[in-house]
Amino acid sequence: MARCLDRYVCEVALKVGNAIVAIAGLFLLGCGLYLQFGGVNATDNLLEFVKLGDMKAFRILASFPIWVAVFGGVVFILALVCFLCTGSKISKPFYCCYSTFLIFVAVAIAFVVIVLRLAANTIESNHFQEVELLGYDFTDKFQLLWMKGVIEDTESICQLQEVVECSGFYNYQCQVPPSNFTQEEVLTHCPAQHKIYFTTSSLTTNIDNATLAEVDEKAGWSVSNCLEDEREFVSMGCLSTLAELLYRMGNALFIPGLIIAGYLLVLSLIASYLTCCSLCCV
Repeated sequence: MARCLDRYVCEVALKVGNAIVAIAGLFLLGCGLYLQFGGVNATDNLLEFVKLGDMKAFRILASFPIWVAVFGGVVFILALVCFLCTGSKISKPFYCCYSTFLIFVAVAIAFVVIVLRLAANTIESNHFQEVELLGYDFTDKFQLLWMKGVIEDTESICQLQEVVECSGFYNYQCQVPPSNFTQEEVLTHCPAQHKIYFTTSSLTTNIDNATLAEVDEKAGWSVSNCLEDEREFVSMGCLSTLAELLYRMGNALFIPGLIIAGYLLVLSLIASYLTCCSLCCV
């Protein structure tokens, strides 16, 4: 009788746990929809509401409201399905799959936040000029990806500069005339200068509106806005800015990430116990 009572208590606990996850998913879904349709001040209002207004990383995340809504919707649906399956006729296979899945998710979350925390420590020791993960220096690889993006997908790199509020790959790299960088380095790391060069055949410090309009028309998007961002954030290279974001995320997500991983692990252990109960027909 005691065992049956234990099973009933565990099933209630599992339902409550899944209900909390479903509410969290619903909250993310609502945040994503609000960011998408809430107007120009939606991001500021939401980040102020959740007390994250000074976290640039979350501002960047808020720039992708559809993905936030989709992720929240998926979490909500999965948690709702798990809630309904708990104690149902298909509970035996469900508990087995559920516990295994949650263990993998919990371990993955814990691994990611620990790696981010270690990366944050190395980034700080390198003065935000190098990005190392698990002892491997990824700075050169990031630079190659950046150069490839500038040449092959210039508009996307411009959008990234706007969202992250940075300019070029290194600090002052988009300063024209260049001081510590060659013309080739400027053209392969600064998307606006790269695009303008194909029209004017030279690096430019002062460019008239007519020429800018011609460049915009040929490109099919606003190169002038991209140039404005490069000039405004010229002292903040995207390497150091993204390294700082990674540093902040590594510190900010460490404790919450471990708590979430621990929470999922507890749900997995409950499901594992119920699996044993089901197999033993208790």
